[in-house]
Amino acid sequence: MLFRRFNIPLILLFAFVYSSSGIATTILGMDIDKLVKDAEFVFEGEVILHETRQDSNSGIVNTYVTFKINDVLKGDYSSDLIELKFAGGTFNNQVVEVSGLVIPKDGEQGVYFVESTSRNLLNPLLGWSQGHFLIQEVLGERRMRTIDQKPVIQIQAVSSIPPSIKKPQALIEGNGDVAAGVNVDISELPTERGLTVDEFKDSILELIEN
Repeated sequence: MLFRRFNIPLILLFAFVYSSSGIATTILGMDIDKLVKDAEFVFEGEVILHETRQDSNSGIVNTYVTFKINDVLKGDYSSDLIELKFAGGTFNNQVVEVSGLVIPKDGEQGVYFVESTSRNLLNPLLGWSQGHFLIQEVLGERRMRTIDQKPVIQIQAVSSIPPSIKKPQALIEGNGDVAAGVNVDISELPTERGLTVDEFKDSILELIEN
């Protein structure tokens, strides 16, 4: 099997920079207020289909992920299914990976902040890991996790913080970091903590309405 990993130096909305280590793509960090404001479409959903295709002209490999939409928090969409395109994937025993880009897995449930449903992007999720949250059942309760399985314990608006004391935007890794205002449990111990799905969605809806 042929394996290729790409570090892609692009200047898009998040100001990508080159990652010489090959570990992760580095992007500009966001805060939760901007994430909510800039996302075109925010939904709770479940991955029901993966399809990897190679462009016949360019040879570029992309993975097309179909989600069942269970709840819409922001935006309009006429179908209960949505297909999003992610750069990379496995095609004819060739693995193409964009470092820092996490493609939603089969059967995954989560809340997704979509930058655009129509633009051609490497990752359609706004802020990469910042716009990608997982739902995990813990002792019979559906709770929110980051893509690296850290419990989300609070959503806190930061827009009211005066610019003079607000922490400046920083470069973060695209495959695990969260937006400012998303508080997580970083302990390594097993935990039942974490917002329930409804608590998380209520927090996001409150930001949307304000």
